[in-house]
Amino acid sequence: MNQAEAEAFLFREVRLLDRRKFRDWRQLLTDDAIYWVPNGDPDSDPQRHCSIVYATPAMVDDRLERAESPFYWVGDPPIRSVHTVSNVLLERVDATQAELACNQVIYLYRDNDQRRDQPLDVLPAQCDYRLKRAGDGWRIAYKKVALLTGDGLVPLLPPII
Repeated sequence: MNQAEAEAFLFREVRLLDRRKFRDWRQLLTDDAIYWVPNGDPDSDPQRHCSIVYATPAMVDDRLERAESPFYWVGDPPIRSVHTVSNVLLERVDATQAELACNQVIYLYRDNDQRRDQPLDVLPAQCDYRLKRAGDGWRIAYKKVALLTGDGLVPLLPPII
């Protein structure tokens, strides 16, 4: 993996999220992946402290099942996102693994729900990824989305950010 491949992978990943193709995004995860959105201190131990999300692939499947349910009131109208990815840093890479870091700004909105007195929710984040080679592509073994505002009031979120 080189810098251009790392950036292209991240751009494709967030494009799936922005298009609400969560099941396709789920296919990017390895069988033993961890998806983590810390609550507050991004260096805390997720086994000992509360997280906004701390999920294995099975838990992600459960989140998506609930989000697809007609009883998922928080998703009506759906929460949509626009991700901006920058400052992509390829920290370590070898033939089978790559570690990436990047900054993201995640804009959240709902269809037909924007008024002048309710601006978009803006979530700046620092993200860490560990990717594993799978066949001729890469999959996510670890993703941490450390929201810079994660220690305060967090707006309603889509199933995956």
